[in-house]
Amino acid sequence: MTPLIDLLPNVSDTNNLHNHFSDTSKIPDDVEKRSIDLSEGGKEINKKAVEGLQVVLSTVSGEGLKSQIYLVDALEGSTTLKLFVHSDFGTNWTAKELKEAPGLSIIGVKAEVVEHAEKKNVPLTHVRVGAFDFFVFKFQAGGTDVKGNVIQVFRDSLKNPLRITSLPFLGQATAQLLLHPDEIANKTYQVYDHEATGQDFVDVLTKLYGSKPEITHYTEEEYQKAIQVPGTSAILAAIKAKWGDDNWGATSPRPEVKGWKSVSFEELTTEWAKQL
Repeated sequence: MTPLIDLLPNVSDTNNLHNHFSDTSKIPDDVEKRSIDLSEGGKEINKKAVEGLQVVLSTVSGEGLKSQIYLVDALEGSTTLKLFVHSDFGTNWTAKELKEAPGLSIIGVKAEVVEHAEKKNVPLTHVRVGAFDFFVFKFQAGGTDVKGNVIQVFRDSLKNPLRITSLPFLGQATAQLLLHPDEIANKTYQVYDHEATGQDFVDVLTKLYGSKPEITHYTEEEYQKAIQVPGTSAILAAIKAKWGDDNWGATSPRPEVKGWKSVSFEELTTEWAKQL
């Protein structure tokens, strides 16, 4: 996955917060690097690292998600901080969904970070996305095998839209949001640049290959089994359910991304087909 800093154009006066063991060789030379320690013993170094910062954007993932509580502790009481964009970059999940799907436990960790930040009065901004384009096309997040010309249907996914967020769009949108910290604090933004129904996939693949795709069906049994075990399979299954039920949650606010040259869903699919 492309480092988010590579996707943030035209953002000046940027600092990079990193663990002391992180590889910073790909960070541009004009970006100031500050070492942090997201553990119980990092309080002093973390406080010093965030001094003077107005906006903090976190992109940690996996096991590092919960360590953001130490970053929140460092930001508590800052006289310059305007907002903290925690590492969400996921879709909208309801309490009901999380309760019914034990495999989505990692999403609950994000909620713990948010709760901790709210208790510490650290101003938050949430960036929510659809399914990332590389998950959809490379890892078949919605069940569509573009290279094999096969579409997997679950519930009403043929008629419901799948939200898709391309990484370049996420970078542009996030960069532009960060330029206006006073306006976006304590808000949740929906960032996605494509919506495509299952039928849209059928039509595009038919045009691409000259024949209709094979349609398979994802069963309720397969879904229930997948959402029980924490990991990628549970998340992919939950995305299929969101698509099948059209249960994406809020549709706004969506940031206006100035200068963004959007491509059609057909162009997006065709480009990915060339890479697979």
